[in-house]
Formats: sequence, structure tokens, C-alpha cells
Amino acid sequence: MTLWLLTALITGFAGSLHCVGMCGPLAMALPVGRLPLAQRKLGVGLYHGARLLAYAGLGGVVGSLGQGFLLVGMQRPLAIGAGLFLLIWLLLRRYAAKLPTVLPGRWISRSMGRFLREPSLRAFTGLGFLNGLLPCGSVYLALIGALTTPSPMAGAVYLLVFGLGTLPAMLSVPLLVSRLPVRWRQRMAGNLPLITLFLALLLLVRGVGLPSAGSRQSDPDDIPVCHGTAKNWPGKLLAR
Repeated sequence: MTLWLLTALITGFAGSLHCVGMCGPLAMALPVGRLPLAQRKLGVGLYHGARLLAYAGLGGVVGSLGQGFLLVGMQRPLAIGAGLFLLIWLLLRRYAAKLPTVLPGRWISRSMGRFLREPSLRAFTGLGFLNGLLPCGSVYLALIGALTTPSPMAGAVYLLVFGLGTLPAMLSVPLLVSRLPVRWRQRMAGNLPLITLFLALLLLVRGVGLPSAGSRQSDPDDIPVCHGTAKNWPGKLLAR
């Protein structure tokens, strides 16, 4: 696993601890007990699978933007700008917390309420997908990381790895919420700024290390084609 994907995994794990600390009761509202006993494990699996699918979809959209920045030679200033933005957010987060919160669309909240009243596998799948679309600080961090990926597929993989990082804590929510004292859950909720600082510094290092637009040196094995260069690999069709 590359270092960049490792940041997605760490962000997901730390962000899920934040969720346990702040949103434990909401996570426990999943109506598992209203499903037939034989469907409960499948329902939980569908819930988390749909949540990961929503993350991957968001990552694909953001990764397509990252690909556009790459094509115009703007990934280096993008990475540096994203890192600076996160550092400024850390410095001003106390003031930012006083700003009005952007609430999810009415259709999301209405649909989630309807699914919570419907004990079915379809409802668990819908709840998971909509939960993946809810505003969340750790998801925002992951999306900023995915913005510096070079393609929609890379962005989707980045958010998928982020989602996998959330699974251990999210699957343990009932145990963690019932066994951990409130003060410990509050401490867990305070880990997100540290992950934000780590990601910001990594973005800055990555941005400084990226070649600037037009500075790429040509490789003697590169062959010019109509849309760039290609390696002179024997037996490969390089250009039409």
C-alpha cells in the first residue's frame, strides 16, 4: 500500500473514532433488532457496503476534478493550496465552529427517517448509501486528499480505502458506546485535528515534490505521439 493510500486508511480509522465519540447514539439507531434473525448480519453488511459505495462515488467525482487539474498542469499548486487551506482551517477552527452548519438536503433526512421505520434489507442498503452522503469532517478530509489524485478511479479507490478504515470502529459502535465512559469518548472525538495536521503537512510535502508544469524532462526512451509520449516497448503498438 502506498503512503498516500495509507493516509486514507488512517483518516478513515481516526474519523470513525471521532464519529463514535460524537455520534454514537445516531450510529446505534440502526434498527438491526427489527430484522429477522437470519437477515441481521446481511443487513449490517449491506449497510456498510452501500456506505462504502457512496464514498467511492464521491471519490470518483472528486478524482475527475483532480484529473482535470493534472491535465492543465495545476496539481502542484492544488496540493500546496489544499495543505495551506487545512492549516488555516486548523488555526481558525474555533471560529469556524460558530458558523452556520450546512445541513443535508431535506430529501436525505426524509429518506433516512423513512428507512429507519422500515425493517428491510432494502432499507438498510438505502440507509448506508445516504449515510455516506451526510456532511462529515473526516469525509471532507478524505475528499481533499482525493482531489490530488490523477483520475476518477484513483479518487474512488482513495475514498474506498478511507471507508475500509472506518469499518473496525463502526462495527464496534455498540460495544464502544456502552463500555467507554463519556470523557473517553470525548477524547476520541478530539483526534480529528491531529489527522488534519498530518494530511496538511503531507499535502505540502507532496506539492513541493511534484514537478512544476513544463519542467518534466524528456526520457530518451519516450516516443512522441499525437497526445504526448509513450515508452518504446517492443511489441507494443504505440500510435495509430
